[in-house]
Parts: sequence; structure tokens; C-alpha cells
Amino acid sequence: MRTTARNRPATALAVVLAASVALTGCAPWNEQGTGGRPPVTASPVPEAFTAEQLETAYESDRTVDYVPLLAGFATLESSHPEVLEENLAQTLDINQNAGQEESAAAIIDEYGDMSYTMGDALGEHLGAIYQAAWEEGRLPKTVELIHKDGGRAQSESTNPSKEYFDYDRPYIVAPDEVVYRDKEGGDAYSSTSGSYPSGHTNQAYWQGTLLATLLPELSAQILARTSESGNYRVVMAMHYPLDVIGGRMMGQAAIAKRWADPEFRELLEAASLELHSVLEDECGAALKTCIARDTPYLKAKDAKELYRDRLTYGFEQIGQGGVDMDVPRVAAALLISSHPTLTEGQRIQVLEQTAIDSGYPLDLSVHSTASWQRIDLAAAMNAKVAIDGKGGVHVNGGKG
Repeated sequence: MRTTARNRPATALAVVLAASVALTGCAPWNEQGTGGRPPVTASPVPEAFTAEQLETAYESDRTVDYVPLLAGFATLESSHPEVLEENLAQTLDINQNAGQEESAAAIIDEYGDMSYTMGDALGEHLGAIYQAAWEEGRLPKTVELIHKDGGRAQSESTNPSKEYFDYDRPYIVAPDEVVYRDKEGGDAYSSTSGSYPSGHTNQAYWQGTLLATLLPELSAQILARTSESGNYRVVMAMHYPLDVIGGRMMGQAAIAKRWADPEFRELLEAASLELHSVLEDECGAALKTCIARDTPYLKAKDAKELYRDRLTYGFEQIGQGGVDMDVPRVAAALLISSHPTLTEGQRIQVLEQTAIDSGYPLDLSVHSTASWQRIDLAAAMNAKVAIDGKGGVHVNGGKG
């Protein structure tokens, strides 16, 4: 099914219940849900990171060449022109049929700091608390890591990859067919840089994935909202769906690198504590209770379905299905906050068992290469996990 932002359900009326079951460690089978943090009762005191913490050269500051991770696009250009034709057709369909509300939201994310604009993913009340605290300087650690311009946890630039693939944007390829959507006096369509991967989507996904890992109790909704930011690039005909998928892959790999760095992880954990403290203090209850009382951005089930649909954008499989998932080892770090008692090997098993099938465009499984395209982070972060007596992982009752 082709998924666009206009397919997303309206703001859900039902309550999102945080599903969190702690591991007991006293039986051959134990269950774990999302998160494992005890309620924070102390009033938050804004305290920024020190200059030394921010200026330290961390191992995860290393520059990564993302071209190999994104290399599936070259296969499409050489062997699957029909996929690139559908890529443009989907773009025009989404762009031409977007409504006024979608268009306005796309423009907001075009120019705004998405670490702020996607605060609505937290729910009506918690989102308002988050955005107010963001504006008023009461989340100094969180904002220092996540903000748009120079956030300490930021991903690398997409420019080297754009230059390597050098693929023209939709509004350059089909200038007379796209609907131009911009604010008055805006310059959204002035860019002539390559289309693949999407830089704005890379930004949305490193920020959104970071926020989801800082607040795993609402990770499904945050990641669904992150996928909206990516889809808005197609709404504006700035990018194609495949650009968005590539931006997701790159942005999530960048944040995995941060969580896998033990020293940098200390900053992430401090920001997570700060964020939980502010939300619980202003809500006046444990976060689980606050979530249950709030009007959610989406029901958790709907959020996970929307997110999963956008992993492939409805493209047909062009490669072999059923290939075993090869999880990039560093990706296991993305589950540290949602499944804190699992080992790295067990977290890899969770990612294996929640991944989508092989063979979709940009998947590298057929080349015996670890595939970021197949990782369903929303499913993995919210997986109920059973651990058997031998330490084996069983997600939601079994593989798949």
C-alpha cells in the first residue's frame, strides 16, 4: 500500500498506555517492554553541560563514509529503471494531492527546528510542556544535544553522498508537473544539490531517533512523527520517497554511533533524565500516568503501522525475499534505553526479529551486507521480549 501523510489517522481519541514489564530474573522466561526507568520525583533544575563535556573529542565524532550504506541506489540506476520511474510517479502523486494542512506543516518543518516542531509527537499536554520547556531554556542538556544548528549529537552532512550519487531533484526533473509549496518570500526551491539522500530527512531522523531514545515510552509516536517530517519532503516535491528512505538510514546510523560510544552515552543519559524530570514535574505524576491521561499524537498501534509502511513506501520487492537479516552491530545500541537489561547480542536478536523482509529497494541483504534499510526501530523499541532459560530472545511470542 502506498503510504502518504494524508493516509495518517487524525489525532487519536483513545489513550496510549505505556507497556513496560520489568525483567524479574527469577524464572526461565522473563518479559520486558519499553523502558525501565523509575519515576522521577525531584523537581528539575536546569543545568547545562559544562564546556568540557561539550568540547571533548568523543570516539563517535569520527567521520563516517555513508556511501556504502546507501549504495543500493546505484543498483537501481543500473538495473531497475522502473523503480526510479515509480519513485517519480509516487512523488508527483503525493505532491499534487497534498492538502492545505499538510502543505502548511511541510513548510513549518522546512524552516523550523524539527527537534522543536516534532514535539507534538509527545501528545497534546506533554508536547506543550516539552515545547515550552524547550523555548524557555528548561531543557538545556536535551536542546544542546538535539537542536538543529550544531546540536552536539548531530549527524554528518549528506553533501558527500549527494555529490557521489548526483541525482536531480523532482522539481528539476519535472518542473511543470510539481505543485510548488513555500512560504511567502521563501527559498525552498533554490537548492541545486543532489536529491539522494535527503538532507532534511537525515536531520529529522537523527533528531527524531535521538528524541525517541531519550524518551522510549513514546518512541512509537515520536518515530511516526519523524516519518512525517521525511514525507513532507515529498509533499514539497523537494525529494523522492527513496531519498527519504536513504535519509532515514543515515540519520539512524549516526545516532546508533552516539549510543554505542560509552563516554558520549553519559551525555545522552543525562539528557534523558533531564527530559523525564521536566515532563513529570510539570505533569505532576509519573510519566506512565501522564501518558495515559494525555491525548496522544497517535495510538501506539497506528504509529507503528504508519512507521512500518514508510520503511518501503509501497515499493515492490525487486530482490530475493527471506534472506536472513544481518543487523549492523552498532544498531544494537539504539535499544539500550528501551531494553536496558538485554545484552548487545540479545538486542541484535530483537532487531532481527522485528525487521522487514529482504529485497526491497535500497536493501543490501542480497550482497551479504548489513542492511539499515530493513530495521524497524519503532517495532524493535516497543517489542515485548521473552528471554528463555538459555538467554535466547523471543519477540512477541516468536520470530516475525
